Amino acid sequence: MVVEYGKNTAVIKFPKKLLFPATNDFIKAAREALDKGINELFIDFSQTELIDSAVIGALVFTAKDYKAHGVTITLRKINESIHDLFADTGFDKIFNIESKEGVQFAEGDMFENSIDVRLYIEKEIVGPVCVFHLSGIMSNPQGSKYFKQELLLAMAHNKKILLDFKDLTYFDSLSISVVLNMNRLIKETGSSLRICGSNDIVDELFNTLNIHQLIVFFKDQAEALAQWD
Repeated sequence: MVVEYGKNTAVIKFPKKLLFPATNDFIKAAREALDKGINELFIDFSQTELIDSAVIGALVFTAKDYKAHGVTITLRKINESIHDLFADTGFDKIFNIESKEGVQFAEGDMFENSIDVRLYIEKEIVGPVCVFHLSGIMSNPQGSKYFKQELLLAMAHNKKILLDFKDLTYFDSLSISVVLNMNRLIKETGSSLRICGSNDIVDELFNTLNIHQLIVFFKDQAEALAQWD
């Protein structure tokens, strides 16, 4: 990706394809731009044909960081298929999006108001362990409420719960408290909770909040099941 600087602004030009392995490069470039004291970041999609959900997660992660510093992000020249990805998660409502028709401004506060996003949970029983395969977006209150309901149901039959975050795109900080509360409840009932597969975006949030000191993490499901005890 290419970064161009103007007076108090920066433009990050996305390549033709931007997938999960490149998300750290984007987050680093955005952080460097913020450190230079810009007041607005433009992200240019004019050459971009394909992104995945991890990129959207990285954009949301960066937008939250920028908001804390009073800096805005505007997305430019998004094609229809990419716009549909944003619409599918509800994030088309939280970014300024510039098109030929003008600018669609973010609706309200992008992180304090609830956003209609989607969390998917698929449960798998592996011996004594109930594995939660989470994908999509986990945000408060919709996603975390659904997660809590499913976890309570699983606790009725399983004493070992493994949360597989491999396909989870985004995890907000408010949902962290739900996981911690459920972890405490699980321990009080004599059960145990483990986490595996968190991507770099989710893992950075956990590291910032020192969640690794409270819950055991593993690289992937196989390692978690093999080393549970």
